[in-house]
Amino acid sequence: MGCNGGRELTYLKWKVARAAPLNPTIPRLSDMPNSITMQNSADNMDVVAQDQTFADCIAEGSHFEGATLTRVTFTRCDLYWASFFMAQLTDVTFDRCDLRGSDFKDATMRDCRFLNCDVGTDAIGGQTEFGDTDLSTVQFVNCRGR
Repeated sequence: MGCNGGRELTYLKWKVARAAPLNPTIPRLSDMPNSITMQNSADNMDVVAQDQTFADCIAEGSHFEGATLTRVTFTRCDLYWASFFMAQLTDVTFDRCDLRGSDFKDATMRDCRFLNCDVGTDAIGGQTEFGDTDLSTVQFVNCRGR
């Protein structure tokens, strides 16, 4: 898929958009952002996305704080200094991505894969940060800096 889109679930969106909310004070799923924007400094905060694939994108300094990503794949993406602070990542794959200086502190990561990624020191000495994030189900394969 491209850098600004993924698999569209048009029928599901149509069904959700027409469903009456159970509680009017809780936002409906259709009101939540559900598409990732892959460009420099993009605001993907609180996005809820699944089953999307991105390849050859440049999204340096993008914000994914509080995002919920499920079955999302990033291939050869430049995510230098991206922030995944407090994000929920399930079955997310980073393949040959530049993640130098990225922030994964306090993220919830389950069954994620980092394949041939650069997770080391950036050009000004900043490091990819995982903080106290539980990495027990995360795989790092042939990553530089890890």
